[in-house]
Amino acid sequence: MGLADLLLPSQGRLSVDDVAVLARLAPLLPTAWRVGNLRPSRSEQRALSSFEAIGARNWDLRWRRAPLYDALIAARLPGFASESDAGFRSALHSCRLLVELGSASVNAPSPRLLAECAVSSGYLRVYRGDFTDPLLRVDDYPTGVRPILEDLSLLHEVLSQIDRAALPFHLGVVPAILEDRMLPFLRSLSHLVVSMHGVEHGYAKHSKILLEANDPFNQRGTVSGFDEFAGQSYPEVLEKIRAGRQSLESRLGQLPASYIPPCNAGNRATGRALLAAGFEYVLSEKLVPGCELPVIGSDFYDRSSAFELGSRPRVASLHATWEADMLRAGDTQSLPRFLAAMVQQRSEARGEVCAVAERILRVCAGG
Repeated sequence: MGLADLLLPSQGRLSVDDVAVLARLAPLLPTAWRVGNLRPSRSEQRALSSFEAIGARNWDLRWRRAPLYDALIAARLPGFASESDAGFRSALHSCRLLVELGSASVNAPSPRLLAECAVSSGYLRVYRGDFTDPLLRVDDYPTGVRPILEDLSLLHEVLSQIDRAALPFHLGVVPAILEDRMLPFLRSLSHLVVSMHGVEHGYAKHSKILLEANDPFNQRGTVSGFDEFAGQSYPEVLEKIRAGRQSLESRLGQLPASYIPPCNAGNRATGRALLAAGFEYVLSEKLVPGCELPVIGSDFYDRSSAFELGSRPRVASLHATWEADMLRAGDTQSLPRFLAAMVQQRSEARGEVCAVAERILRVCAGG
């Protein structure tokens, strides 16, 4: 018995029939998949040894970054009555496929629910998790440190192309520099997921530096990376972050669940404030000190022109301003090629999890 086994609860929740149902899943899942079993007892884990035992703090997004599992097993867990429950959302955030064993049938339809069947001990359901689809992040709207352009047409064309590809995208919006003229366009985007990208992004200071240096697009690297809240107290940072988040909700109709630190830089005051302000996760290439929220980095972080066809990033990050630069320079092919690859990747990944769900349904419903 290892240390991990000692940390598991001694008393189980599952009946003999429950364990038998779950044991049938092992040969139905791809052998290369990493499969986790959420909060089993010691005896349940011994009976289901082909699944990796996961204690609560190893998957609950309120505490730390959730590890990526291909499939998670959740059997008779409290807080798993519906997709609105925090524990359920945490599990969906952590995997490609969630297999849940519960007592009652689900009446509310859900695009995530791939299969449901009655078993001797209740109902077995299979859901598509967040990590089936690639996560697309787009920073810097309406800008980062560059002076805001009077003509936003190229910037909006970039976002319109992404939206037409029907790919949900986490747009990093800077609340303090968001103008009323931008709101109708943003509200018209069907697949926009609002993310908060700092509060002011150092705009007042750094845009002036760029103008004075005659480098408005920062092509010479006049302004380098920085921490927006460096030297500020925790109460001050918390007040600004809360106000920025509330501003985005009131103006765009979405309460941001994610936060993108400007320049991927944060400090302990920021980390504490993000948790206190109610964010669920952080999209960043660097960890935020003192932050208990999951920090999700990128597998691809560049211009679409640098994307290699055939790669399959779990998280891909673009910048709206960089993509607009490419359009301005006459590159009209790179972004569509990148988006087509993302759409194909999503389709193939969804097809794979649907095939697994159908196999589970066919076998488990048959006996």
